[in-house]
Amino acid sequence: MSMRTPNLTNLSGRSAENSSAGRSRGWYHWLLVAFGAVFAFVSFAFVASIAIYSAPAWAHPGQILGGSGWQSPTGPYGGLPMIVGTLETSLIAIFLACIVGLGTSIAIIFMIPKRLRTIVATLVELLAAIPSIIYGLWGFLVLAPYMFNHVDPILNKLPFAGTIFGPPGQQFGASLLLATFVLAIMILPTFIAISREVLAAVPNDLLEASYSLGATRWQVIKDVVLPTSKIGLVGAAFLALARATGETVAVALVAGGVARVQFHLLYPGTSIAAWIATQFGEAQGNEISALMALGLLLMILNFGLSLISRSLVTRQRKQLAKV
Repeated sequence: MSMRTPNLTNLSGRSAENSSAGRSRGWYHWLLVAFGAVFAFVSFAFVASIAIYSAPAWAHPGQILGGSGWQSPTGPYGGLPMIVGTLETSLIAIFLACIVGLGTSIAIIFMIPKRLRTIVATLVELLAAIPSIIYGLWGFLVLAPYMFNHVDPILNKLPFAGTIFGPPGQQFGASLLLATFVLAIMILPTFIAISREVLAAVPNDLLEASYSLGATRWQVIKDVVLPTSKIGLVGAAFLALARATGETVAVALVAGGVARVQFHLLYPGTSIAAWIATQFGEAQGNEISALMALGLLLMILNFGLSLISRSLVTRQRKQLAKV
């Protein structure tokens, strides 16, 4: 009975390679740790600096979170008009974007021929590459005159138009509704990209089983695809909403820049990000602190929306993995 002896040469060679790889991974590992530590420090310093600069304004939180207007340079600095404007424009924009974006995602996944899907998806994603200043200029120079001359007169004839859109005699080209339309177009690529990924992740076994039972394409989409992917679609909506609340230049150009609590959609208004962009250049003293406080509030809002979106999309993936 013969016994095989280990090849000491090969073992020593492998040992040397493992030792060399270990040394290589060692310095590379510590380099990555150093970069991560620097990034964490910069992020912490960034948030801490904003909190420190905004601390004087938070001494009177009722003023920042409430108030009826913004009186520069002496104050008071009421942030309620910007908060209301941000919520109005963002929520209506995400509503419009979800309707159009969900239909577009369904068409790309289930209706458009395969040879055209990549082309259509690429064209949609290219919308995200357009700078926001271009959207703002287009909204101000093209969409605003068209709405003022053609769309606004139609809206003013609708029932309860005075309550929703305001008396016609005081309306201008720039308005919250115009900002809403521009925002809806800007966040479409974000919502479509995530929702398309969620819809495409529905297992083919479910689709084939539904088709084998005699279900039509629309029945499969309505009764199988949408209920299965509803969590991920909500997550996509939250991520697009975070994008809408933080948009700055486009809203600053088309909303009108009026710091007044405004519930009439055809009247000018503003948002938190747009107001910071238009006022920060000339701000002095306590006004800088107030603007920083609004920035901190917006950052917390965006961070919370992003966390909710990430949590929902992760939950959707885990749920589909169990199917």
